[in-house]
Amino acid sequence: MTIDELKQALLTTGKTYTLPIKLSIDQTLTENVDQFLKVQFIEAEAWKKELSKCPAYLRLLKFYEATR
Repeated sequence: MTIDELKQALLTTGKTYTLPIKLSIDQTLTENVDQFLKVQFIEAEAWKKELSKCPAYLRLLKFYEATR
């Protein structure tokens, strides 16, 4: 899944998320989803190496899976 596909899926206007969101055993999002997504997309877009090794991209994928 590309960053643009993630943006389309996660940043749909009017989409709301119910907190808390458990991304993994050790990661739970408890507040401010918009800020979380904004920061993760900024970091993922700035990543210059292989996208599959980007921590922000991996967190976005986990978020996507957790909220489908």
